[in-house]
Amino acid sequence: MRTLIITFALFGVIQTIASESMPAKAYFHQQEAKAKFSEKQAEAERLSSQFIKLFGEGKFDEALPIANRVLELSQEVFGANDVAVANAASNLAEVYLAKGNSEKAEPLLSRAIQINDKGLKPTDPILVKTLERYTCVLDKREHDDKLKEFEKARLPMLRATSEPDRFWGALWLVTKATKMPRPKYPQAAVPTRKRILVEVTVNEQGKVVQAQNMCGGQSPLINVAEQAAKQAEFEPVLTAGKPLRVIGYLVYEFVGH
Repeated sequence: MRTLIITFALFGVIQTIASESMPAKAYFHQQEAKAKFSEKQAEAERLSSQFIKLFGEGKFDEALPIANRVLELSQEVFGANDVAVANAASNLAEVYLAKGNSEKAEPLLSRAIQINDKGLKPTDPILVKTLERYTCVLDKREHDDKLKEFEKARLPMLRATSEPDRFWGALWLVTKATKMPRPKYPQAAVPTRKRILVEVTVNEQGKVVQAQNMCGGQSPLINVAEQAAKQAEFEPVLTAGKPLRVIGYLVYEFVGH
């Protein structure tokens, strides 16, 4: 909403000047453009509320065109690189994921991250959530090389600041494990190869203080993976010589008999 308030303020300045010196025709066109801007904003807000309701009810086919329209309106009203556009792109991606189409969700999440990296703090929950979802999409699609390149490209930006509780991605890129228990394949799991990603929070001493499943999977595998992750220990992650509490993920591969 900050962008919107600034825009209205600018319109107010322009309107004052126009009333004093701007030709009547130009002033009319300006007011017309302002009215269209307000109409599009109101439509975007109305459709966003409708989208939330439909998505919550599981009506994904009905929510899809609405999410598309909100993205279009957000781009027209706020510009291509506003966080409102990132939110709209993320919402559209969630519809595609709910419909089982991770291929179409992937570029939308990537775009949202590019915008949010510039417009939000690294610790912002919205940015962290988008990074988690993007990671899971690439993992599901088995785009391991693409995920590695993406995480490596973000490392210089992460190392440039010392804020804790950021999402660093794969922990092995920034620290080494000093203790890494291996979970056993549970008897209740379906005997097939499965990969579980567990998101962990590692404190300044390298201890895991929180571990939770990040991308879904079989419950028996999730349970043993989370238990193993909680017992893991790492060398502290340092930025400018200062240990940080960080968020990242561990990957557990299960191969059944």
